[in-house]
Amino acid sequence: MYHYGMTIREYREKAHMTQQQLADKWPRSERFGGGDGVTWKYIQDIEHGRKRIDNPQTLRKVCDILSIPYWKVGLADFDPFSQTLLPGHGKSMYEETLDTVEELIRQIWALRCAARIAEADTGVRKLGKLFAYFNESLPPPVRLEKRFVFLYVQYLRLKATALLEKKQYQAVMQTYEEIFKLVEHETEPSLKALALKSIGKELNREGNHQEAVMYLEDARDAAIGGSRLLRAFISSYLIRAYGGHKDAVRFERAVATGLTLAKGLDDIEDGTDFIYSWSAVSAIMAEQSWGYIELGQPEKTLAMRDDITEALRVGQDIRVEAWIPLDWAKAYKMLGEIEQCVTELREFYRRCTIMGSAHALSHVNKVLRSLDEDGYGDVQEVREFREELRL
Repeated sequence: MYHYGMTIREYREKAHMTQQQLADKWPRSERFGGGDGVTWKYIQDIEHGRKRIDNPQTLRKVCDILSIPYWKVGLADFDPFSQTLLPGHGKSMYEETLDTVEELIRQIWALRCAARIAEADTGVRKLGKLFAYFNESLPPPVRLEKRFVFLYVQYLRLKATALLEKKQYQAVMQTYEEIFKLVEHETEPSLKALALKSIGKELNREGNHQEAVMYLEDARDAAIGGSRLLRAFISSYLIRAYGGHKDAVRFERAVATGLTLAKGLDDIEDGTDFIYSWSAVSAIMAEQSWGYIELGQPEKTLAMRDDITEALRVGQDIRVEAWIPLDWAKAYKMLGEIEQCVTELREFYRRCTIMGSAHALSHVNKVLRSLDEDGYGDVQEVREFREELRL
């Protein structure tokens, strides 16, 4: 699976630089005293994906050292976190100020798509400080108030995803409810649809499938006045809800609708109706794969393996790619193929460790518990994997 250490190695070698030479120039984080210089072993770990760069400012400096285009590692060409760099120098709000905020939001969604959860989380925290600064010291003029609220809602969506990765589920729902209150009376179809979708998605994760379906169907209806992209986006979550609700007929109908809507869209959409860095076809197929597990049809999940692998390659959604082996692990378990189940579960664990998501990693333990409950706890592959996790 791709990680940005691969890009760092590529550009280091292009620069005819050894790992030690790069180590001597490597910028140290301020929490380690700042300055330059690390060990060559640290560079080796970065390049092989064993370590990650959690600080976007450090990553930006490394790009400067190696002449790596910022976009190659998911960074914008400017650093919008400093208020003094905002249009108006942080003393007045302009349309361009909000353009900068929207670009930052786009950048954080791109980091999530690239499965760089730690960097995205850092961005969300800084974005929160920026909005706090706006609310305390730089309120928007009347002409910009509506757009300001719209962008604040996008920040809250990002905040909720960051909370989810940390398994702070109650706070996730509270944030989604805050979003709904902000947009409840808005006429903009995308805002209402996304707010309803968010609550429905979280209800589905909690296992409240019937209520989730109600919210998501309301989101679908609200999205009718929106773009084709928005309708495809909402359909992807309806697929998941119908699968969880064991409604095979509406599940298949939602899959067909979602894939039809996805045709003709760009591989990765950016910004229309506040949907950023979302690959329509691969995302819809991922929900279809998960839904077959919920419907007790694991053979269908495995039958679409090659197609979804190709869709993920085209869509470049590394976060979804990290999750998909979990579907295959569950499918093999349902078919009694425990060795294959553990192989896929081990790969899922590896990818989620790189991604740094506590929420994702919790699913590894859920599958292991289900293997124990079904009498597979003493199977050699299961015991060996459990021992690996204890090391």
